[in-house]
Amino acid sequence: MQRLGRRPRLKLQRVASLLLFGLTTGGTGCIYDSNDRCGDHQVLEGRECVCEAGYGRSGNGCVRCDRDTEDGNPSGPCQCKEGLIRLVDGGDCVEAAGKRCEADADCPDGEYSHCQPEDDAGYCTKLDCEPNAGDCPGDFACNDDEDRTFCERPPSGLGVACSEQSDCEGFEASYCETLSERLCLRAGCADDPGICHGDWVCCDISLIGASLCIPPNELENGKCPVGGTLVPREEG
Repeated sequence: MQRLGRRPRLKLQRVASLLLFGLTTGGTGCIYDSNDRCGDHQVLEGRECVCEAGYGRSGNGCVRCDRDTEDGNPSGPCQCKEGLIRLVDGGDCVEAAGKRCEADADCPDGEYSHCQPEDDAGYCTKLDCEPNAGDCPGDFACNDDEDRTFCERPPSGLGVACSEQSDCEGFEASYCETLSERLCLRAGCADDPGICHGDWVCCDISLIGASLCIPPNELENGKCPVGGTLVPREEG
């Protein structure tokens, strides 16, 4: 079974070391001194030293921004690319989908501005998705069971790396698939295919003695991989 299409956004780690100025200044820039020079990864702009392209300010130095998730900022910290936000100060830039919310006003403006209610608290997501179109972020999946389609959040733990079942304990995706990719998946859907989120489907795979929720693009000509049996959802 091939990898379940997870994006690397949750695995990206910012790799940046603190680079100190060779100048002593308390401002956001530095005044040019002919006997001194700008610090590492800085360029002179007028009479100020600013961060070069692809870098952002951190303390008194400039650090490299994550090229996949951040844009450089000559006079401030690295900025999240369009469509990404920091859920906590200093945290990684992640897609706005999934942020906890109580109302639409708690969600950022743009594509993920809808607060989808859940048991204890809702989450920010996208409305009007198309099933099987792949237009939901990451492992979110298009749910068309309600009056208006929305990108439904994945079960907790989905795609977490594992080597044994105990690695997935406590997650909704509590089954460790050890045949190929060694990832936590949601299992036990044969009795209730509706536990598969969005447009994910249920495959009862006798080879491993488990029924697993998988994305529709894992089907091979409409059939489950490795000889599994597709378990349809009940209509209505």
